[in-house]
Amino acid sequence: MGTRRATSGRDAALEPTRAALLEVLFRRHYAELLRLAVVMLGSREAAEDAVQEAFVSLHRNWRSLRDPEAADAYLRSAVLNRSRSWVRRQVTQRAPRPLMLVREHQESAEDTTVGRDEVGSLVAAMRTLARRQREVLACRFVLELSVAETAQLLEISTGSVKAHTHRGLQALQQRIEVAR
Repeated sequence: MGTRRATSGRDAALEPTRAALLEVLFRRHYAELLRLAVVMLGSREAAEDAVQEAFVSLHRNWRSLRDPEAADAYLRSAVLNRSRSWVRRQVTQRAPRPLMLVREHQESAEDTTVGRDEVGSLVAAMRTLARRQREVLACRFVLELSVAETAQLLEISTGSVKAHTHRGLQALQQRIEVAR
């Protein structure tokens, strides 16, 4: 019984540290994780849910995290996995997915409209890519991860990352040229 109290006391002492670390992670990574999820899902609402669920999961599983320094990688993986699950559910339900975008700064109404159309077109084109190409392009260009980091996150080889990047960019270029 004494061991249980000591453990509980230790966990209670770690709680403020965990909360502070989670807050730092949230401030540092929320925007990039949201952009990743929007690209993967095409819906800001679903993206916000996926990111929120990833942070809740990290909080719940903090004790089982082998390396607290890997928390950001845990969050990226969690967002990708939740996005994949959401897409699978939507495919089976055949529900429409509205396209929205994430803006970091305010622009004029005209710039916003033009930008929204361009980003919406790009997101729509990315949504037509094969799942793996879309994931690789999102990691490489939305999260700005290296080839090695992308390979580690998606659990594929670096050669696969390069191949999917090349094929995905070619397909995007063809789709964008056709749309013009």
